[in-house]
Amino acid sequence: MKGDPMDLEVKPGTEALPRRRPRKPSTDWLPYGMMAPAVFVAFAVAVVPLVYSLWLSFQSWYLLRNPTPVWGGAVNYLQLIHDESLWEAFGRTWIWTLGTVLVELVLGIPIALLLNRESAISQTASALILLPWVTPFVVLGFGWRFLLDSEVGPVHVFLKLIGFAGSSSVLNDPVRALAVITVISGWKGMPFMVIAVLAALKSIPAESYEAARVDGANALDRFFYVTVPAVWNTILIVSLALGILAFYSFDLPWIMTKGGPQDGTTLVGITMYKAVFQEMRPAYAAAISVVMLIVLFLASIAVLLARRSDE
Repeated sequence: MKGDPMDLEVKPGTEALPRRRPRKPSTDWLPYGMMAPAVFVAFAVAVVPLVYSLWLSFQSWYLLRNPTPVWGGAVNYLQLIHDESLWEAFGRTWIWTLGTVLVELVLGIPIALLLNRESAISQTASALILLPWVTPFVVLGFGWRFLLDSEVGPVHVFLKLIGFAGSSSVLNDPVRALAVITVISGWKGMPFMVIAVLAALKSIPAESYEAARVDGANALDRFFYVTVPAVWNTILIVSLALGILAFYSFDLPWIMTKGGPQDGTTLVGITMYKAVFQEMRPAYAAAISVVMLIVLFLASIAVLLARRSDE
């Protein structure tokens, strides 16, 4: 049997051996090379500002006194510990965050269950439900300010009828203003919860419900023993993500009340803004941001550990 003269090289008294072909250049680096630009952008956008904020938090920088930052050690953190108004803002921020997530859960889960039913109305509603989520905060804030106006606002008229508001707008009351804006914040974030829970509901096999029905489970049993376990992880993770977004909120309370009245809606994000642009202390604002990051990190770890223990 004749072989290809390029593949076989025969010497007298020896067997024919295949010639080694030259190895092709490796392309293992190609995926990493294609990912490198995205990794670089993510690093530049996320990590670099974080490191800069950490460095800035240890500086002493009052823009009206020194044009460049100078080393101050822990001076900003010592001042932060004794800042009563800041800790009050932290308390309001936690109320705002938990209230926002609660509204998103109370509104989002029932709506997701309704939209899970196959009908023409549910398909149309699934598209319309995204309107609050995609509406810019500027439009949303000024729109709700008009609706809550004490002279021409229709929502104010309704709140006055049920006894929640008086002759003045609820935005002029420190306690009621925080409650109303919290509900508006939850209403805006609700579509994200609806879409996430709806996707989890669509992934539940119909055989699970059928098996539960055969075992004699009624509708309530099927909800608590089939539906809830299937969507629980989704609800927990989405609530954590929406809670982080709410904790960093600035635009909606600033647009609607600018932190008032009487600092009743001043959140930590507004405190940071005032520290930079009104008090001219960017280093102190950086220290606040570092504390916010630590608080959110610990809260996220606690939620994830609770999720693992449930599993």
